[in-house]
Amino acid sequence: MRQFKSILFSALVISLIPPLFAQAQTFNSGSTGADGVFSPATNTVLTMPPDGVFNFTTINIPSGVSVTFNPNAANTPVTLLASGDITIAGVINVNGSTGQTRTGVIFSPGGAGGPGGFSGGDGGIGGATPIPGSAGRGPGGGSPGINGSGQTSGTYGTSTSFVSLMPLFGGSGGGGGSAFSSNGGGGGGGGGAILIASSGTITISGSITANGGSGAFVGGSQNGVSGSGGAIRLVAKTITGTGSISATSGGKIRLEAYTLSQTGSINPPASLATAPGPISAASNPSLLGGLPTLTFASIGGMTPPANPTGSTATPDVQLAAGTTNPVPISLAAANTPVGTAFSIRVIPSSGSPSTVATNPSTGTFSNSTASGNVTLQQNQVNVLMAFANFTIPQQIAALLPRIDGEEIDRLMLASRPGEGSALHFVTPSGREVPAREVVGEEMLARLWREVALGR
Repeated sequence: MRQFKSILFSALVISLIPPLFAQAQTFNSGSTGADGVFSPATNTVLTMPPDGVFNFTTINIPSGVSVTFNPNAANTPVTLLASGDITIAGVINVNGSTGQTRTGVIFSPGGAGGPGGFSGGDGGIGGATPIPGSAGRGPGGGSPGINGSGQTSGTYGTSTSFVSLMPLFGGSGGGGGSAFSSNGGGGGGGGGAILIASSGTITISGSITANGGSGAFVGGSQNGVSGSGGAIRLVAKTITGTGSISATSGGKIRLEAYTLSQTGSINPPASLATAPGPISAASNPSLLGGLPTLTFASIGGMTPPANPTGSTATPDVQLAAGTTNPVPISLAAANTPVGTAFSIRVIPSSGSPSTVATNPSTGTFSNSTASGNVTLQQNQVNVLMAFANFTIPQQIAALLPRIDGEEIDRLMLASRPGEGSALHFVTPSGREVPAREVVGEEMLARLWREVALGR
């Protein structure tokens, strides 16, 4: 009889586990609460801090109120953290901007990307000798138009890629168009990227949008093309409501919660997780100090701005009248093997691109320089890019994620217009993705040491 009571007692204990487990389903968004309550009464533009992270106690956006963001210098995604509940009856908007159209002998600029997204390509110049547009920025930037056609929209990735949205990044810009008789239109900017996390409940009766921007219209028809949709990641104990979530033009949406009862429209369909995942301290962390950088130190004796825009509409450097070819170029590199010969790509607004190699770099691993000479097209805007490829050992490549089915075989250090210095993973077919969007900082730092130091 005592044994039967013991068994019965054990059964009663087991029957109590489900409610105890439910009570233990807690989640901490990581918000410090330092930014207090966010409850705007009118349309509000938030200026993003350097890391893009806001630490609120609660967030309440009333109906009729729209919240947008001024990007920071690093163009990080938006991270909204709340230690309490989040209610969105109004609008949170991180859309890409529409491409522009200009007349005359100036380019039509592409639309700006939303925060964390990439800008559209500039439209070409029409006339007797049409000048092609430029490609959209970002890893999936659209191709530019040539002789009035061929421009393509920005892309984010296949339906099976970048599903977890960790790390977070925005959409790529659409290609700029070109036309025979008139200027081409600028491509649309890629949608931005936003992470919203609550330690409690996220309720959406309004909308959250990270849509790609439209390309510009020329002569009543679209000439520049659209940027891709961006990325929206929501993380909380509960996500509910009847509002809408959109990252149209091929973006990504991710919902993570113990209870998912959001019944409003979601476009494209979201990937779902039945438990909230980890929240990083920053949504788009900067590269570690030990990783490499590459910048243009001088062009024809002139010093480029610290943050070149790469816009063909407003050149970063205006060479003095009478400057003759070849034009000397100096590059500055950090944390890069001495003896590296960089490639400099020259893309004129009219004519064929060319690539030249620099002399092998000199100095130290932590601080080196390289020089070369380039031929620039006179009376034109010339876009310059510098890069070097480093082969990834096979045993390391096998451990890395694939890029839409292709194995990664190279790590490229590049200084590119409008994007600054960055490492890119490259596949045998030439497909590339910024490395920090595929692996975390610590893994990237270890990988760079292996590749750059030959370990």
